Amino acid sequence: MALVLAGTARIASTWTVFNHVIDEPDTIAPGMEYLSTGRFLYEDTHPPVGRVVSAIGPFLAGERFHPGPNSYSEGYRILGHGEHYDRILALARSGSLIFFWIASLVTYLWAMRAGGPFAAVLATLVFTTIPPILAHSGLATTDSSLCAMTAAAALSSLYWTELPTRRNSIVLGVLIALAFCSKFSAILYLPTAWALMLIVSRPANLFREAWSRRRQIALIAATIALTIWAIYAFTFGRVDFLHLRLPAPRFFSGIHSVWLHSQRGHPAYLFGRRSAIGFWYYFPSVFALKTPLAMLLLVILSPFLLRNVRQTIGSHRLPAGSALLPAAFSIGILLISMRGHIDLGVRYLLPVYVGFAVVCGCAAASARGWIPKLAVAVLLAWQIISGDLAHPNYLAYTNEITAGDPERFLADSDLDWGQDMKRLNQFLLDHHATQVTFDPFNRTYAMAGHDMLPMRPAAPDHPSPGWNAASITLWKVFGDPAWPDRIPPQYKIGNSIFVWHFPDDALGAVRRGERPVTFR
Repeated sequence: MALVLAGTARIASTWTVFNHVIDEPDTIAPGMEYLSTGRFLYEDTHPPVGRVVSAIGPFLAGERFHPGPNSYSEGYRILGHGEHYDRILALARSGSLIFFWIASLVTYLWAMRAGGPFAAVLATLVFTTIPPILAHSGLATTDSSLCAMTAAAALSSLYWTELPTRRNSIVLGVLIALAFCSKFSAILYLPTAWALMLIVSRPANLFREAWSRRRQIALIAATIALTIWAIYAFTFGRVDFLHLRLPAPRFFSGIHSVWLHSQRGHPAYLFGRRSAIGFWYYFPSVFALKTPLAMLLLVILSPFLLRNVRQTIGSHRLPAGSALLPAAFSIGILLISMRGHIDLGVRYLLPVYVGFAVVCGCAAASARGWIPKLAVAVLLAWQIISGDLAHPNYLAYTNEITAGDPERFLADSDLDWGQDMKRLNQFLLDHHATQVTFDPFNRTYAMAGHDMLPMRPAAPDHPSPGWNAASITLWKVFGDPAWPDRIPPQYKIGNSIFVWHFPDDALGAVRRGERPVTFR
C-alpha cells in the first residue's frame, strides 16, 4: 500500500503541471454525455468504460452535458478556462487512479500467486515506478483502463482455470467485458495472450477439458454479452456494415471503425523514418525505448534467476509453471500488436507492464547468492532513480538508449501529445517574449480560448526573427517545419517542444547557411 500511495502521489502531482493532451477533451465529453443523458452517441472508436470514469469527477463538480457540434468542442466547453480549467482537468484525470490501483492490485496478486509475498512486493515496486504507467495513469484517456482491465481478466482466468465455479465464471465474464469496453485492442490482446499462456501451461487434453466445462464457458459468454449490453445502456439498433439490428450497436460499429483505421494505417515516425501506414516493428521498438533499462535487464536475466523460484507459499504448492504465465501474457500482447497499423505510442501496450513486472518481482525474489542479490538491488535502485529523475515528465520519458535525444527515435504520444502548451507560454512570458513563431501540434489549446502569446505561422524552410518553437510530433511525423533538422534547439520544454531565439544578426547567419550562435 505504501508503494501504491507513493505512486499515487507522484501521479497527482502532475495533474496541474500539464495542459490537456489531444485525446482528453474527446474522452471527457462522451463520458459526460453518458452520465447526463444515458446515451453514447459521440465518436465510437473508443468504448465507454474509461470515458465514463474520467467524466465522474467533473460530473460530481456540477458539470453537465450540452450538445455540441462534436466531442472535442464539448470537451473544451466542459474544461473551461483559468482556475476552473485546472480544477476540472484534475478531477477528470483523478478518475484514472482507479485503474492504477486495480492494475497495481492485479500485479501484487499475480506475483503473490507466482512467487510468494516477497515477489509480490517487489513486483508492485517495479510496476508503480514505471514512467509510462505513471504518465498514462495521470491522464483522462482510455489507456489506463485498458491496462487494468485486460490484466485483471487474465489473472481472473487463472483463478477460473483452477476453480471453475459459477461465481468465478461470472466474475471472469464481467472482467472480460470491462476489458473489451475499455479499449477495443483488448479483443485481440486477451485471446492471443491466453493462447500463449495455454502453450506454456501445456494442458493434458484441452478439448476434453473445455467440453467438461461447457456450461461454465457458456455462462462466461452470456455474462460477457449481457455486461457489454449493460455498459452500452441496453441500446438496440442497426449496425450498418452488418446490415443487422443488434444489441449495443455502437460496440460493433466502434470495432468496425477501428478496423478500418488499422487497414488505412496512421502516420508514424520511428528511428528517423516516416511512414504513412506505420512500421511492423513499431511496438517492440517503442517498448524497448520507453521501458526503464533496469526493468528490461531484469526481464532478460529472469530465466537465470527464476531457476531458484520458490515453489511453495507456506504449505501450499504454487501452480506449475506459474512464473512463466505472466511472461506469456505480455509476450502474446507484444506479438499481436505487431499486426496493427495504428502506431501511436507505448500507451497501446500498457497491459504488458503488468506481466513483466510480475516476472521481475519473481526473478528478484528468487535471487540466490550475494552477486545475484547485489545485481538485483542495483537494478531496482536504478529503476527507482530513473523514474524519479524524469518527474514530472513521465509522458516524454525514454531510457538511456536514446542518449538524451529521444526525438531521433520517437514522436507522437511517446514524446509530444500536446501536453506542454501551458509550460511553453509560461516559459516565453518569463523570457519577456511578446510573440512566437509556432505551429503547435495541440493547436486546440489556443483555439479553446486559453491565454497564449500571439503565434505566427512557421515558414517550413527557415526560422523567423525572435522566438521560434517547434512541436516534436509535427516536425518529426509530418516534417513541419523542416529547418530544425539543421539547427540544434536552444531550449527544450519537457522534451516535447523545442525553442530557439534568433536576434536579427544571428538570423542572417542562419539564412546564409552558417552555424548560428546559441543565445540564452
